[in-house]
Amino acid sequence: MVILVKRTGQLGNRLFLFAHFISNAAEYGYELCNPSFGAYAPYFEATASGEFGGLPVSLHPFGRQRAQLDKVFGLLQHPRAFRLLGSAARLVPGSRLTLVHSADKDDTCFDLNQPEYLAQARSSSIVLAHGWLFRDKRHFVRQAPRLRQLFAPIAPHRLAVANLLEQVRQTADVVVGVHLRRGDYAHYAGGAFYYTNATYARAMRQLRDQLPTQQRVAFLLCSNEEVDPTDFAGLTVHRPTGHFVEDLYALAGCDYILGPPSSYSLWASFYGQVPLLHLHSAEQPVALPAFEVFLDT
Repeated sequence: MVILVKRTGQLGNRLFLFAHFISNAAEYGYELCNPSFGAYAPYFEATASGEFGGLPVSLHPFGRQRAQLDKVFGLLQHPRAFRLLGSAARLVPGSRLTLVHSADKDDTCFDLNQPEYLAQARSSSIVLAHGWLFRDKRHFVRQAPRLRQLFAPIAPHRLAVANLLEQVRQTADVVVGVHLRRGDYAHYAGGAFYYTNATYARAMRQLRDQLPTQQRVAFLLCSNEEVDPTDFAGLTVHRPTGHFVEDLYALAGCDYILGPPSSYSLWASFYGQVPLLHLHSAEQPVALPAFEVFLDT
C-alpha cells in the first residue's frame, strides 16, 4: 500500500500528484491511498463517491482510525519530521514501513517506474510518499481518458460551467481563457509572475490580432482576485462564477488558455485538451503557434 501524506500546494499540484500515482497504480496493480487530497475530495466524481472505476484507490487507509491518522499525517507535513520517522523505522527490526520522498526543491522528478519503488509498492510494506514531484510520464497519457473521467467535477459544478460557457459562446466564435493568477503570486518567485491588467490586455490583443478577422473573439477572465473590466477596453470580456473548481473547468472548456506559469492552467489544458501558452515574463510576445496542449510527457 502506498499512502500520500504530503499536502503540497493547492488544487493544481494535488490533482497532478494524485493523477500520476493513479496512472502508476493502474498499470502495476498496487493499493493507493491519498488522504492528502481530502480538502478537495467533495468536488470531484471519484473522490466524492469513493468509486475509482474498480481501481484499488481510496482516500483514507484503515478507515476506522481516520481521525487519528489525519493527526499523524499532519505532524509529518514538515520534511524534517518525515525524515525522523524514516530514521526511527530503520531502527525497528522487521519494520514494514518504507518512506520515499521527491526532491522538489531542484525540480527533479521521482520516476514511479523505478524497479525499487515498484517492488516496495507491490509488497506487503506500507509506503509513505512525501513531496509532489512524483511522476509516471510513461503511462500518464495512456491513462488520460480514465483520469478525465475520475476527476470530472460533480454535477452541480459541471452544470454551472456548462451554463457559463453557453452564455459566453453566444458572443464569440473563439473563447480564450485567461488565468490572471494573483493572491499568493504577489510573493511567489519574488512576484515575477504577478502581472498587471495592462500586461494581460496586451497579450490578449496580440492573440486576437492573429486570429481570423471574421471570427468573434471573447476572453474569459479567471482570477482569484477582483478584476476591473474597464482595463480591457476594446476586448470582449466575461467573468466566470468565481468558484475555484468551476473557473478551472471553465478554462478547460475554452479554445485557448493564456496565463502565467501555474499547475492550475496546466491541468485545464490537460483536462480539456486545450492549447495553452504560459507567459514567463511581462514582455513575452504571444505567438499563436506557441500554444500547445499540456500532456505532461
